[in-house]
Amino acid sequence: MRTFVSMTLAALVAGLPAAAFAEDAAGDWVGKVKVPAGVELTIVAHIQKDGAGKLIGYAESPDQTVTQLPMADIAATADTLSFAVPMVKGSYKGAWDPAARAWVGTLTQAGFDMPLSLARGVAPPRPVVAGLDGEWTGVLAAPQGDLRLLLHVKTGADGTLALFESPDQSPMKLVAFLTHEGDAVKVELKGVGGFEGKLSPDGKTLDGQWKQMGGSLPLTMKKGG
Repeated sequence: MRTFVSMTLAALVAGLPAAAFAEDAAGDWVGKVKVPAGVELTIVAHIQKDGAGKLIGYAESPDQTVTQLPMADIAATADTLSFAVPMVKGSYKGAWDPAARAWVGTLTQAGFDMPLSLARGVAPPRPVVAGLDGEWTGVLAAPQGDLRLLLHVKTGADGTLALFESPDQSPMKLVAFLTHEGDAVKVELKGVGGFEGKLSPDGKTLDGQWKQMGGSLPLTMKKGG
């Protein structure tokens, strides 16, 4: 599943004149976009100039994937910014808003136009979720057959990163959002579904339900196996 709705830019700009931003599109830009499903996603665009002065860059959707999405056809003036993201068949067009200190425009993908403002900045660090680091595996007894599910959790300087994959369906790893309170654990894939369950006293088993599209199926995930 490839989607570019992960391309939003929410940014904080401090102490620099708005005119300077409008004159140069190079830099890091971040914002938030609400997709048709009602989910809000962060979008980040990294733009720089190559040796010949041409604008190049890539976009990120950190709420969905860690994959870098190369940008094409980047064009900028003092008042406008536009670019395409061929990998996800998306495009963006915006105009500089001095009051907002941001490019205010529209992200277009799959026939949908979604408002998106991009301001200077980067995505915030991920929160730290304790007690779940490690490799988790489980098998979902789905109607179409058994599906292996994998959850990779690692905490570092940038917070806790959880990557979910279903190798029987796709090689892509999706970003998962974790909640761990007491023995209750939630694993959310924005716009897709997720898992809710209980962590065993020894911290090695998650037992609960996989929920997606209004339905649920039992799922047990074990750490390290």
